[in-house]
Amino acid sequence: MKKFLLILILLLSVNTFTQNVSVSGFVREAANGEPLFYVNVFLKNTNYGAATNQEGYFVIPSVPPGEYEIMVSIIGYEDVKQKLILRTGKNQRIDFRLKVAAIEGEAVTVTAMRTKFKESMETSSINISMKEIKLTPGFIEADVFRTIQLLPGVQTLNDFSSALYVRGSTPDQNLIMLDGITVYNPFHLGGIFSTFNTDAIKEADFSAGGFPARYGGRMGSILNIINREGNTEEFSGNVNISLISSKALFEGPLPKFGKIKGSWMLAGRRTYFDKIVDGALYFVKKHEKKNNPDYDERDYIGFPYFFYDMEGKINLDIGENHRLTWSSFYGDDVLYFDFEDKYSYDDPQESYYSESTDEGALDWRWGNRTNSLTWRWIYSPKLIIKTFLAESRFRFRIDMDDKSRGFSIFEQDTSRWRDEYGFDIFDILKDKTFETEVTWVVNDQQKITGGFQFKKLDFNLGMLFDMGELHEGKFVTVSDTALWMHEKTFEQAFYIQDKIQITPLFSTQLGLRTSRYSLHEKLYFEPRFSLKYLIREDLSLKFSWGKYCQFLTTANPQDESFRFIDIWLGMPEDRPASVSYHTILGIEYLTKQNILFRLEGYYKDFKNLITLKQDNMYEIDEDEIRFDPFNEFYDTDCYAYGLEFLLKKTTGKIQGWLGYTYAVTKRKTELYNWYFPKYDRTHTINAVANWKWTEKLHLSSSVSFATGNPYTPVLARYEKWSESYWDTETSWRKHSNYIVGKKNSARYPSYFRWDVSIVHRKEKKFGCREWYLQILNLTNHLNTLMYIYDKKYDYKTGSYTGVQRFGVPMFPFLPTFGVRYEF
Repeated sequence: MKKFLLILILLLSVNTFTQNVSVSGFVREAANGEPLFYVNVFLKNTNYGAATNQEGYFVIPSVPPGEYEIMVSIIGYEDVKQKLILRTGKNQRIDFRLKVAAIEGEAVTVTAMRTKFKESMETSSINISMKEIKLTPGFIEADVFRTIQLLPGVQTLNDFSSALYVRGSTPDQNLIMLDGITVYNPFHLGGIFSTFNTDAIKEADFSAGGFPARYGGRMGSILNIINREGNTEEFSGNVNISLISSKALFEGPLPKFGKIKGSWMLAGRRTYFDKIVDGALYFVKKHEKKNNPDYDERDYIGFPYFFYDMEGKINLDIGENHRLTWSSFYGDDVLYFDFEDKYSYDDPQESYYSESTDEGALDWRWGNRTNSLTWRWIYSPKLIIKTFLAESRFRFRIDMDDKSRGFSIFEQDTSRWRDEYGFDIFDILKDKTFETEVTWVVNDQQKITGGFQFKKLDFNLGMLFDMGELHEGKFVTVSDTALWMHEKTFEQAFYIQDKIQITPLFSTQLGLRTSRYSLHEKLYFEPRFSLKYLIREDLSLKFSWGKYCQFLTTANPQDESFRFIDIWLGMPEDRPASVSYHTILGIEYLTKQNILFRLEGYYKDFKNLITLKQDNMYEIDEDEIRFDPFNEFYDTDCYAYGLEFLLKKTTGKIQGWLGYTYAVTKRKTELYNWYFPKYDRTHTINAVANWKWTEKLHLSSSVSFATGNPYTPVLARYEKWSESYWDTETSWRKHSNYIVGKKNSARYPSYFRWDVSIVHRKEKKFGCREWYLQILNLTNHLNTLMYIYDKKYDYKTGSYTGVQRFGVPMFPFLPTFGVRYEF
């Protein structure tokens, strides 16, 4: 790695002896200092120009000395023009602050979308802005995962899950990041809500496949949530109150100290339904105590669940060329309740008296914690070095205790008892990551990116059981069992990527990633490449192919209807890494009105997958309980192919997108020949529209239609007799059993849901106020979650004649509302 850096620096140093110079800098929004990406920066009446990257940075290399007029433009902001004098051997650094255009739709030279259309090489990628996330109707409150589920190529399991099933991949095959930090279980409330607070999000970058060499360790998709940097100009914030939660965000500049300046952002969210229930119960208890002398307040328990999350970010600019960024997140779901019941019995006639106490508690917690430190060093205008340190932890723990104690007195004899039972399940995953990346802008036709990544993983999974009782006046433990698996692995990777504009119409991006997994004595080579041909200025043809390896898996049931948590495991030593091959061909067309049309076809081939053997993770071997999930998987093959269409409009009063997906996914295990997995949907149509009716009123709507998910049908019922023994007597019992068809050979009825949202915004003296109303499933369409089967009873004959089924519905008609304040 050191040799690689030295070579780049040496080559760049050679370039400094030429007469040409570079123009570089940052483009930010004037009001809050947030970086603006894909802004067009160019020298007027020349062919020299560049677009800003995700951090707002641009570099125009190899410009001859002379006098120029530099122009900066992006739709929605005022154009900036400035005279520029370039002298021999002296690079020019110039930063810009853009003001929001006073007149909407003000003509500008190039929009960000059009610039990205020309610059981007990646297939299947899309950027979702904070505005699009907030205006898309969601469940109770806006949610980034719910928004992404409306994109082509993304399938959903049901209304109760925000997990992403992308082009045949399962959620554990997606790389989910917050400011570049891996988040392993990004959900609250069993998947109904995502972990990420939308008020803190600046944008979300999503890639459904064909992603570049810098991303590894996953086979499915990439989602990078980028948080706001914090207002560099003034203190500001907002407060959001919905039916179940409250959110707050505060941001502002750091005090300047010499050449050191920066900004900060802090956001938090908590559900408060438990507090509402507790408040209501307080008045109920008060009323009952007043009117009922025998009232026992233990008859009422509060709502035992809540979740919260907190996140923050600090940016520190040390001069022009160095920036330190600290990013942190902490969130937990908590399900807790306890009880204590006391009983007494007194029978003077029998000289008997007894007292007993039963008490217990359930403490169930799961959540994420992340911290990262990033150092960005602009070594020269054309060479940027980034160093990244991060730690991520996912924790899942259930701690349950039950205790019983008491005594009894009969005549003159006293007896005592005490029983205790404890049960503890835990899954803790710790991730420590180091990464360094070098970006070298060779010239305006070539950019080379390379880097090194090291990831250390610590898996701690197990169960603890203990039982005890009072024996001869002493409490003794009669059973103490531990099922435990603790494993440490690491992953190393080196990647290099070369983006070359071969001709004005033809570009290529070549990448290679080499990975090493500590339990496997081999190197994994992951070549990737992309091609792009501009048929016309507004019409392009794209192709990408790549190999992707994954060294992690989850022990989740394959037929789950609810994806509550993910239990992560490293790939065992005797199993090869899971591999996926992506092949993608697409065509894009961008109209003069900035409406994007995209048509893509894809094929994904999966190798070395494993599927959990359900209900068979524990075995008794030689009078010993053995917990070894590594040996409890089926070898699995999978392939997926499909066709996707996207129409997206990002300007004007009416914005949104229309997406269609034709998808086929099939899996094969040792038990079942090729079958459709539960998340497969053949046809999916999603339409999202945001209408700015007036300056104060926004209307939003999303309509989803999809063919049904597959399930295994029940064909018939039969009765089976079994013999049982009790003491010396023999008895026979009758059981009902079902005959099922081929695995997932039937499908649920088609899915349809129409959601609407209304937002009313009113300016106030110290900010603004927004009221919002959201309605889920406006037509109250019955969408089937699952079927429950039971014996069918014939009331005429008084006998059971067959099988009947009942459909369990998803979300009904559900209105919610809230209010948001900005200051």
